[in-house]
Amino acid sequence: MSARDAQFRDVDGATMRVRSIWLTQLSLGVSIIVISVVALGYEPELFQSWLMLTGVAIVVVATAVTLLTPWGRLPRWAPLVIPFADIVAIGFLSGSSILPLGFFWVFPVMWIGLHFTRWALGAAIGTIAASLLIEAATSTEPPGAVELFTVLLGVTFLGITANITMRQTRAFKRLLLGQTRRLETTLERVSNAERSTIELINGVDVGILRFARDGSLLAANTTYARLYGTDPEDPHSPPTSVEYASLQGSAIPASERTFARAQRGEIFQDARVWLFDAEGTWRALSVTTMPLTSSADDSASTMLVAHDITAVTEAERERERIAAVASHELRHPLTVIIGHADLALEEEDELTPKIREHLETILSASERMLGIASTMLQRSRSGFTPTQDRRSFDLVPMLVAVREAFSATAGEHGVTLDDDLPAHLPMDGDMFRLRQVLDNVVSNAVKYTPAGGSVRISAAMDGDTVVVVVADTGIGIAPEDLEHVFDPLFRSTRAQEHATGTGLGLGIAREIVTAHGGTVTVTSELGEGTTVTLRLPRSAAPE
Repeated sequence: MSARDAQFRDVDGATMRVRSIWLTQLSLGVSIIVISVVALGYEPELFQSWLMLTGVAIVVVATAVTLLTPWGRLPRWAPLVIPFADIVAIGFLSGSSILPLGFFWVFPVMWIGLHFTRWALGAAIGTIAASLLIEAATSTEPPGAVELFTVLLGVTFLGITANITMRQTRAFKRLLLGQTRRLETTLERVSNAERSTIELINGVDVGILRFARDGSLLAANTTYARLYGTDPEDPHSPPTSVEYASLQGSAIPASERTFARAQRGEIFQDARVWLFDAEGTWRALSVTTMPLTSSADDSASTMLVAHDITAVTEAERERERIAAVASHELRHPLTVIIGHADLALEEEDELTPKIREHLETILSASERMLGIASTMLQRSRSGFTPTQDRRSFDLVPMLVAVREAFSATAGEHGVTLDDDLPAHLPMDGDMFRLRQVLDNVVSNAVKYTPAGGSVRISAAMDGDTVVVVVADTGIGIAPEDLEHVFDPLFRSTRAQEHATGTGLGLGIAREIVTAHGGTVTVTSELGEGTTVTLRLPRSAAPE
């Protein structure tokens, strides 16, 4: 029990004892006085007995002392003086009168039994027994043994009953006190949890509203108040920010704004709006509503969540701008290369077959590079769709063309590049994108294979699946780096030391193959080489 609980218990106990002393003694005193007055009217000779006068006087004095004494400042046992004085006074009254005044012993016995220990109750019963024995020894007409035993046994049972009742009451009180403390602790924990939840909700950088089923606003966090310019202390205050359908476009009607829609119980996801606040700042928001299930103590409601995506939107716009600039800057030199290659190829009489082959390779690579540059802007705006131009074709000529395109580079680096291909490999797919994948894989194999090494391109049919394998005897990939080879911009330390690169190629290649419904797997041993396996369905609908 805490000191605070003990303090309140002591104060409550003292107040209860003082009140019970007053009530019990006043009841006894008034009863004795009333009976004395009545007896005086019928038998005045009773008051000629000193026993009667002494008993009444003790009761009157005890009553006066009870009313005037500050019992709350005295020890717990101090009030015992009053009931024991009453027991003695009732003993005098019982010995002086023919009236059966011994039943008044019920008052002090009950009071002692309810508020004190069994030892005090035993002492009170003993005092009553002594009074009865003295009365029997000194009276001219002593009461019989049965009468004495009946009186003593009656007050004893009453006292024991009162004491048991008192103990049960105190035990129940302690139980209630314990339950109260546990309820207070639970309530404090719930209050702390609720306070923490409110602080957490107010701390997140997301605007949150909660509406009841009837459309009334239940709660709003500080982020929403900051975004929409409402009073944090009064969520019902009108907002100072206005929603627009587009940047610097037209304002959304009040009935169609996200607040009004959520208030009506509409469920929507990722509604994009532009918010113009009182400070003149534009913010892009993604607003979503979701239903909240009801519980036993809470009805169903709707939650609105507003994400500030201004930074993301600006980053997307910046990416589009960079893509547009890059596309423009790449087109110009590529157009010049293609133009000069075409002009050179027109000089048929002056070109040797070997030079013509080199020029055709340059022209083909430049045209593919120009196609990539031309689609950069579209991809940055509309997402990656690598299977736009899907058609049936034979993969073998493409594999041969890839080998021929990298033969010169491989020869310059002292790398042997050969192939093991069947006569035909018919399949469906985006020829442009699949050529991009093969160029990337073979380019990596040649780039990371030292002089004296080899790169082999092989292909075969496995049921309805086309399997292309590019194996090299290059520097290999460490086991801890192998799981990151598809991560954007990732390049192992060994690869960075050996050749330049961006770390984007394999990630793009996997996206293209996955869009065709295929898979890319890479196995490697450090210092032994790397094998890249492409598995593509021969005929499959694009994702």
